[in-house]
Amino acid sequence: MFSLMAGCVDQGDDVASHRIDSDADLFHLVAVEDPFSSYSLFPNADSVTSGTLNGSTAHQPLVRVSLNAVAFNALSAGRLPAGSSFPNGSIVFKEIRRGDSTYLYAVIYKDPSSPYAGNGWLWAELYPNGAPFISMTLSGRNCTGCHAREQGPQNDFVRTFERQEFE
Repeated sequence: MFSLMAGCVDQGDDVASHRIDSDADLFHLVAVEDPFSSYSLFPNADSVTSGTLNGSTAHQPLVRVSLNAVAFNALSAGRLPAGSSFPNGSIVFKEIRRGDSTYLYAVIYKDPSSPYAGNGWLWAELYPNGAPFISMTLSGRNCTGCHAREQGPQNDFVRTFERQEFE
């Protein structure tokens, strides 16, 4: 069952943070409460990208990355300002695709207060029906190793910045 934190929590910038206690709660958040269909594509990156980043074999063969409004609004000129991190309630949503078909969602949700958080995020890979492939209850154990490489730490563990192209 999906639950809201006691009345929603003010994160200093009027962002409501949802309490996520299970993979089903996380799926409900990205499918219903803050639906990924309304997210913005990751700026200055191809809408669908092939290949992997250094140190990773995950998320093959194609990915499409988008951000909810909370995460998108944290960016300045398409980048995360130096020394900053994403605010609570940020969602980075990755569709893992084969051709035109999405077969898996990789989701990170910023909530450092969660007992399941790894590096401040809830990490999960979910099938389009909501079933977990990698549960958020693993606290990112299958994810944070790759996300801590290259530019990950300077970008709050979001490596899609490495795919950006600026003119």
